[in-house]
Amino acid sequence: MRQLLTAILRFLLRHALQFALFIVILLAGRLLLAEWRAYSASSDAIAALRLASVTADGHGASLAGAATARMHALTHASQAAIAARLSEVQTQLAALRAQQQPSLFTIPLPDAGVLAAHAQEEARRRVEIEVLAQEARYLLALQAAISGEDARHTLARLHAAHVSAYAALQQNIRQRQQLEAQHPLAARLPGSDAYAQLSRLEAQGQRLREINLQAYRAWLAQRARTSDATNAARPAPFAIDHAALTGALAPMHAAMAATETQLARNWIGRWRAPVLDVAPTAALLVLSAILLPLAIKAFFYFVLAPLASRLQPLSIARELQLAGGALPLSPSLPGESRISAVSQALRLAPGQVMLIHPEYLQSSPVSTRKRTQWLLDWRFPLTSLAAGMVALTRLHSDEPASVTISASDDPLLEVAIVHLPAGSALVFQPRGLVGLLCDAGQPLAMSSHWRLGSLHAWLTLQLRFIVFRGPVTLVVRGCRGVRLERAGQGRSISQSATLGFSTDVLYSTLRSETFIPYLRGQQALLNDRFDGDNGVYLYEETPRHGKQPGKVGSWFEGLTDALLKVFGI
Repeated sequence: MRQLLTAILRFLLRHALQFALFIVILLAGRLLLAEWRAYSASSDAIAALRLASVTADGHGASLAGAATARMHALTHASQAAIAARLSEVQTQLAALRAQQQPSLFTIPLPDAGVLAAHAQEEARRRVEIEVLAQEARYLLALQAAISGEDARHTLARLHAAHVSAYAALQQNIRQRQQLEAQHPLAARLPGSDAYAQLSRLEAQGQRLREINLQAYRAWLAQRARTSDATNAARPAPFAIDHAALTGALAPMHAAMAATETQLARNWIGRWRAPVLDVAPTAALLVLSAILLPLAIKAFFYFVLAPLASRLQPLSIARELQLAGGALPLSPSLPGESRISAVSQALRLAPGQVMLIHPEYLQSSPVSTRKRTQWLLDWRFPLTSLAAGMVALTRLHSDEPASVTISASDDPLLEVAIVHLPAGSALVFQPRGLVGLLCDAGQPLAMSSHWRLGSLHAWLTLQLRFIVFRGPVTLVVRGCRGVRLERAGQGRSISQSATLGFSTDVLYSTLRSETFIPYLRGQQALLNDRFDGDNGVYLYEETPRHGKQPGKVGSWFEGLTDALLKVFGI
């Protein structure tokens, strides 16, 4: 019953979590879709408004040029021509204003297609209205100026007529006064010539008074009609007010600014520009990350590796001036090179000491004395630490003892016993060493040698060689087994499998046979090559340390293995 309830609860909990996860995914997808739609709509709206603005600017410039040319032509035209053009402009303005529709330049903006058509039409209409309005204002000012000039000319003419009439009246008065002075009695005597002449002058004077009064009254009336407004000067040459023309598009510009502000708040819009700025650089870096390793590997494979293969083989005994005898083979069966087993029995004689890793010490006689030795060799502390040869168990016995050695922590590891007789020497990587047996009174014959001037060493990063000299017995480990083979006329083996080789071997490198496996990381660039009739080399069946070909290892692990290889460990 308890198991049934547990299963039911697990089932319900699992599907409840799935339900919650689906809700989160759907909400996130809906939010992302809404943001994308808002971004797309805002981008399309801004593009439509900008296109309409550019089109309106061009249309306004064209209309402004045409209006300027017309106004310049009407500057010295007649009052009738100006009035006719003003009437035409006012008719066009009335027609354009009658076409006005409700503005769509409000947030939220309509669909991009509708907005584009409305923006084009509305921008064109507003620009035309503004240009025509400026033209109408100029025509009114020009008409007023011309009307003022005509009024002033009429006033001057009437004033001249009044002056002339007044002068004629004064002349008549002087003539009568002169006649009366010359004929004071005859001028009053009816029937006389002087009286007839005076009567004619008086009748003429009466007419002149009426003419003068009419001229004066006409002048007064014209002066009353000629106000200060008609005294305005002619306007300056017509020029379009571009600020007002831009102001006519203010609603569209305001809608564009509001849309840009809304787009700036959209997180897609905020990230789009920075991403597009760095996208070319990122693409170049990705392309470099793809092509640069290919180029480097191709250079190593087709240039450096053949050059290294043509170099003279390295003789450790000769180059490092080491005197070493041949290392004998000890196969269990004729023709069999495998020297390892799951466990090995090693005889510990009196006067000898054994250093062994505690995990590999399976059994030993109770009569043996044990203590801890912290390092394999105090002359090489870093090498001992890097190879894991620390906190070793030191055994010695006063009587012959058989010690059983086995890899108890890993079922794939096997151990092998390699005897180095006196006078022999073996280049060995301490990573494969788990213990050794040597004389108690004799220090361990272990030496380090650098090869910084060898192209082989640099291409393989094997810059340092660790050499063990006999007499000593090495306890070696290897994954799935350890083999000891004679070099003969030339043998090639993977570098990751090599554990060591005798100093009388001619050591060189051989380029991998095929490029594609090396390019894909399935094979190393170079394999170890060993030559020499008497020389032997030692390798494990299945190399497992470090980053194996065809497998993904961590960067730190690969760096560590490379450093250990540089130091010959």
